[in-house]
Amino acid sequence: MKAVMLQLNEAQVFYATLLLAVILIRIPLIGVYFRTVNTLFHENGHALAAILLSGEVNRIELKNDTSGTALTKTPSGSRAMLVAFSGYPFAILCAALFFWLSGRGYEKTGLLILISLALINLTLFVRNTYGIVWLLTFSGIILLVHWLSEPALTKIFFLCISQIVFAEAIFSTLVVFYLGLAKPKKAGDITILARLSHIPAAIWAILITGIVAGIAWFTFLRFFPAPAQLFP
Repeated sequence: MKAVMLQLNEAQVFYATLLLAVILIRIPLIGVYFRTVNTLFHENGHALAAILLSGEVNRIELKNDTSGTALTKTPSGSRAMLVAFSGYPFAILCAALFFWLSGRGYEKTGLLILISLALINLTLFVRNTYGIVWLLTFSGIILLVHWLSEPALTKIFFLCISQIVFAEAIFSTLVVFYLGLAKPKKAGDITILARLSHIPAAIWAILITGIVAGIAWFTFLRFFPAPAQLFP
């Protein structure tokens, strides 16, 4: 594997891994499994916001349809709005952070972040069966990659996870954008924001989508290799 990596430039590795990520998330069951990592980041965005705003996190659920729930308590409605708002931007920011780490060769640091997040959730927050099983198995995969200590495997795995989170963060935002416009009472975080603020769900959908799109565009420009580099 190392020999193969040496024959490929960074752009070729990046886009080959992107293709692998796209294939993985389209495979039944396996795709749902790996897409759940975006759910983990999304729900932890809510949890982190609640903690920073002097609130509490009661529990987090990761579900087998890639949806999730973070049950939190906050001292005021305005803080509850910030908690509800935080999920989508946090997930795309985590993807950007992971691309930055990968671009600088800090994949092992990225794996440490992933395993720490998984274990914190397993210990403190997640209590539903699917969530527990997912966290245990995902932690096992991370530990296996670390134990094998193959630089090429570590890079490909971490980059693949980064691309899955990036793609799913964008896709899930587009879904909630549609729901916010077409089905405002069934739009998850958007519905909560509309109820708390008395501002139409469509406005919140446009605002969140705009922020996520801006972060995604910056990430694309800053961390995606130029296609011309595929053919040095």
